[in-house]
Amino acid sequence: MIDRKNFFIFLQRLVKRPIGIFFFFLFFSNLNAEDRPFVFPKDHSFHSKYRVEWCYFVGIIRSSEGKEYGYELSFFRGIFDKKREVFPVHFAISDLGNKKHHIAQTIERTLGGMAGYDKKQIFSGEYFLQINGKSEFHLIAKPKGNSNLSLDLKLNAPFSNLLLHGDRGKSIKSRKNPHFYSYYYSLPGLSTKGELILEGKKIQIKSGNSWMDHEWSSPFDSSAKVELSNRSNSWDWICIQLDDGSQIMAFNFRESPNSASESFGTLRLKTGQKTILEKEGDISFFHDVSFWTSPHTGKKYPLHWNLFIRQSQKDSQLDLKIEPFFENQEFDSRQTTGLSYWEGAVKITGTRAGKTVQGTGYLELKGDRY
Repeated sequence: MIDRKNFFIFLQRLVKRPIGIFFFFLFFSNLNAEDRPFVFPKDHSFHSKYRVEWCYFVGIIRSSEGKEYGYELSFFRGIFDKKREVFPVHFAISDLGNKKHHIAQTIERTLGGMAGYDKKQIFSGEYFLQINGKSEFHLIAKPKGNSNLSLDLKLNAPFSNLLLHGDRGKSIKSRKNPHFYSYYYSLPGLSTKGELILEGKKIQIKSGNSWMDHEWSSPFDSSAKVELSNRSNSWDWICIQLDDGSQIMAFNFRESPNSASESFGTLRLKTGQKTILEKEGDISFFHDVSFWTSPHTGKKYPLHWNLFIRQSQKDSQLDLKIEPFFENQEFDSRQTTGLSYWEGAVKITGTRAGKTVQGTGYLELKGDRY
């Protein structure tokens, strides 16, 4: 391991100007998988030196007729058997007015040019994430053989919306075992327009508010033998956008079926004030005693949740209740990733600093231990 103090002394002797030190440090920090800077828009794409990665887009969008829909478009990259690289994609539309959930999925490899990525795009089969700038994207989902379901959306936001989680983007998943971590950022508040095809009908999307979530983990050069994609661990995750401008990301992580949940999160107020919630007791994210059982997989999911944030600063104190727009928003992905999970649009009510707030969000539940 490099002695940072002596290393900087060496740099100071080698380069006389501070800017030289800065660029030397950037170069050498890229050699260490534990300590790397983010570079955008490059980091919006996939990262070849890591085993597991996913890039999510979720949101509530509105048609020109005033109808609301939730959507999920998730791009995954995984390495199996040390050399088998696969690219699953999950795509879902929740018709919030009619309480119908529509899904499509694929899994492709780079063979024959069916999947891949570069600095401008990620693609797999008929699904595309086009990276048009630091905070500008074009999403295309046109499932093969299904002309009744598709999506074509353009998203953009101020780059200042970027939200780094954990320690400048390094997000620890477990206080008990800090080897469980990912590089993790979000881009909330993405203005969204475009069109859907749902049940064969073309729908113009006039407005919407999307959330991008991007994580990568398990570097090839790490000696730690832990995998966030391991089937023994599980999680609960939520992103929330409140009407007062507050943005919240929260998750529970369980290393094994018998492990207690550990809760983490990030809160950013409209003022830009950000609070990293990593200490035990900073945040509580828990469900009530009711469960919904999927008619498709038989899995049980708790769909009514509470989120408490306790901070000394009153503006950062939250007490929120979470409930689904409707129950049947499970994603049965056994044919692509071998498991199923619940991911859907949720309604938020409660208080911040003692004042009433409301909003929307997206909730994800692995659903294998409650």
